[in-house]
Amino acid sequence: MILYGEEARDKLMEGINLVAETVKPTLGPQARTVILQNNPPIIVNDGVTIARHIHSDDPFIEMGIKLIQEVASQAQDTAGDGTTTASILAETLCKEGLNRVKQGENPVALKKIYDKEIELVCEHLQSMAVPVTDDNIKKVATIAANNDEELGNLIYEVLETVGQDGVITVEPANSINTSYEVIEGMELDRGIISNLMINNKEKGECILNNPLVLMTNSEIKNFQDILPILEIAVANKKPLLIMCGVMEGSAITNLLINIVNESISCAVIKAPNFGDESIAEMEDIAALIGGTVFNESINLDFSKATFEDLGLCNKVIINNVKTTIMADGNNPTERIEMLRSQLDNAPNDWVKDRIQTRIGKLAGGVAVIKVGGATEIEMKERTERLDDALNATKAAIQDGIVVGGGLALYNSRSILPDGILKHGLSYPIQQIASNSGHTLDENKLTDTIGYNALTDEYVDLYETGVLDPVKVTLSSLRAAGSIAGLVLTTEALVGEYEN
Repeated sequence: MILYGEEARDKLMEGINLVAETVKPTLGPQARTVILQNNPPIIVNDGVTIARHIHSDDPFIEMGIKLIQEVASQAQDTAGDGTTTASILAETLCKEGLNRVKQGENPVALKKIYDKEIELVCEHLQSMAVPVTDDNIKKVATIAANNDEELGNLIYEVLETVGQDGVITVEPANSINTSYEVIEGMELDRGIISNLMINNKEKGECILNNPLVLMTNSEIKNFQDILPILEIAVANKKPLLIMCGVMEGSAITNLLINIVNESISCAVIKAPNFGDESIAEMEDIAALIGGTVFNESINLDFSKATFEDLGLCNKVIINNVKTTIMADGNNPTERIEMLRSQLDNAPNDWVKDRIQTRIGKLAGGVAVIKVGGATEIEMKERTERLDDALNATKAAIQDGIVVGGGLALYNSRSILPDGILKHGLSYPIQQIASNSGHTLDENKLTDTIGYNALTDEYVDLYETGVLDPVKVTLSSLRAAGSIAGLVLTTEALVGEYEN
């Protein structure tokens, strides 16, 4: 079945409205929660998590839902937060834009205006951003955690311990208390090679507990080559992480079949870096988790591999862009000292920087925040909140902060002519006020004075610590504008109703 023109765009809008109306109550310090069907039910106020659970039996409405899910996901992937703001902006821009199209305006011309004005606003926001201070780190973390001072202070403490670039993971605790510990480990900028390996659908991650690790720089094409390794993992009842140059052909095909059939728990990532650097970095990992690096030019023969040739670690968490390895037991001190001696003899600054980075990865460790709660439901909700707050705080440290509470977006209207975007930028701050049970008094707003929904006052938001990471605000706006432009220029939908 095919829908055309206005009818097609109206169907998309139904799906967009469905998601936006569901996530709107979760914005701001007086936010409400949404309960998602699960066993037990999941209580969240995280926009992207809520959006991912919304579906429709109507395939055309579902298309609209998928579009705004993409908005939330894009904001999440880019900045780790701001998903609700992105959804609200997307709904507003789509709704206002489609009204203009119905009145006869050219959708392609409107899209060009969107694109131009959004970049103007983004440049303006970047010019307004200021570096974050130690004191502001606590405030950003607290606000991002829905004004939970305990979680905000904890994030600050953890960042002080492992550094601003440190590796931090969040997981549920086995008690009502929330705490953290620092263990040996490192993070690699390598993601999972197939989504079929993901075993935590909710977070889009593959989590391997106490896995064996095969490290090699070789290209693995034949399934028979890795069969001895798989047999070792199965015989010892352990999951397996394969770190290799490339995996393709029958190797990846048959491995995925076994994963889908749950014959083995396994994940594959590309080996770090390239050439000799790849071998060197895997040897760093081996110093942390044990095992042998199978160098294709020296000792590549998996058939002779033993249990001791494979690394062993506590936990591995892999998403689409990075891998976090957590280990306990092996002390990489000797390896670190060797790298430091190489640092002294480095021939140039580039080599020096590479070695320093490797030392940092080995020495930094991984902070594991264990989130407690009286019930499993409460624990999951606090875990989601802390994860978002952590992402927002890191974004603030990276790119700076702007005044929060939707005021930065609202004030950015001053650089725009009257139009859809100028109107839409006022919606987040209005929604925050609405969620607190009040109507926004725009006459009281200035460059820094805005509405504090927590105290129901119009105050200087900089002084009171109501701050947003500029990266979060930018990613929300760009994601919303991208989808809005696509919706405006849609002329046909092709789908099929199920019988």
